[in-house]
Amino acid sequence: MVGCRSHDLAIISIKVRKEKTHRTVDYQKTMVAIEGNQAPRSVVSGIYGPVGAFVAAAALSVTLLLRGNSAGNTYYVSPTGSDSNSCSQTSPCATPDYAVNNKAAAGDTVQVAAGTYDYGSSEVHFTKSGTAGKYITLTCATRGACKIQNSVTGNSTVVEIDSNYFMFDGFELTNTSTAGNNLGVYVTGSFINITRNKIHHIEIDCSDAGGGGIVTSDGPHDLGLASNLIYDIGWPDGGSPKCPSSTVQTDGILTETNGAGIVITNNIVYHVSGGWGIGAGGQPGQSQAPVIISNNLVFSNSNGGILITYTGDYSTISNNIVFNNGVVRAQCGINTSIDSSPDSHILEANNNEYGNAGGDYCSTGTPIQQNNISVDPALGTTFANWKADGSGDYHQKAGSPTINNGSSSAGTPQNDHDGNPRPQGAGYDIGAYEYPN
Repeated sequence: MVGCRSHDLAIISIKVRKEKTHRTVDYQKTMVAIEGNQAPRSVVSGIYGPVGAFVAAAALSVTLLLRGNSAGNTYYVSPTGSDSNSCSQTSPCATPDYAVNNKAAAGDTVQVAAGTYDYGSSEVHFTKSGTAGKYITLTCATRGACKIQNSVTGNSTVVEIDSNYFMFDGFELTNTSTAGNNLGVYVTGSFINITRNKIHHIEIDCSDAGGGGIVTSDGPHDLGLASNLIYDIGWPDGGSPKCPSSTVQTDGILTETNGAGIVITNNIVYHVSGGWGIGAGGQPGQSQAPVIISNNLVFSNSNGGILITYTGDYSTISNNIVFNNGVVRAQCGINTSIDSSPDSHILEANNNEYGNAGGDYCSTGTPIQQNNISVDPALGTTFANWKADGSGDYHQKAGSPTINNGSSSAGTPQNDHDGNPRPQGAGYDIGAYEYPN
């Protein structure tokens, strides 16, 4: 067992593990901010000025990368293949990591056939990198039908991405050990897109090593985390959250990096034990870059909903639906703070928050709050079928208050969780889905 060292700051605790580094962010319940006056969309989308142009450029670069690369070779993987094969369509390889690390080059695609890829007691490591404009793309031929699983335990991961210029798209990830491992995806590289994956039943050990569904080390930059479904992280089927209130360092998505170009959109995150649904931010005392967190659905998580700390000024949290978080630790829906300066330029716009145990908004400063709404999902006016346990249908129903009430601010995704284009009506929708016009 590798030891940890602890640093206790006023309202934030940082714990570092030597093997894999996970920053612990633990805000005690703070003041609940009062929503600002409503403003027309033109005001919301135009408040940034020169710094906003930088944020918009970063978001645009990720959007362009998500559209794919210039054409390269395609290699194939199948459960019935062999890693002694050529990885051609008629002679596929057997494992995704072999095909990526030994066959693919910049601009190439590795297409994986439906089936289960069981790595037993081994982690899956991707190490081969693409180049600017020529990503290596690893994709499941049928979204969600390619399951990567292992039975590793302790402070370990199902998939580790050490590559740069790499896209990981359309997989199901889980761990099969009842003893629990701590991580679904661990990212050490930059220029990474993690899209359209289902990550669940990462059982975690509730230790101070930390963990979560998607977690980064403290160096990556230019990351697009979009349209992932993350649930049951330390939360057994039909049961209660596994970790006690003292566990604060496991999150659904945690980008613990000061790097620029962090964009988190269209994700659905629920039933995360021992932490927040989405967390972002780097290390104290370092230069900070803004983050964008937009159009996510975050509900029924242990600590709270969305937390950003030690991030750059001009971060954006917009168009998110954040319900019923703080199940164990009673923290709030959206909590913002940045290092050594007030968060007066952080935008919290057009979010729908309700029922978060520590209040819907908390902050150590005064972020800009515009056009936020608060509608109880139990009223039945928002979703096709609201269920707080994750078994519902979270597409909007006709007449939902989330339809056409989103912001078009920097970083708003151009597609929804299903891949449908945004907007489809008079404006962008709030949440992970866009209602069809």
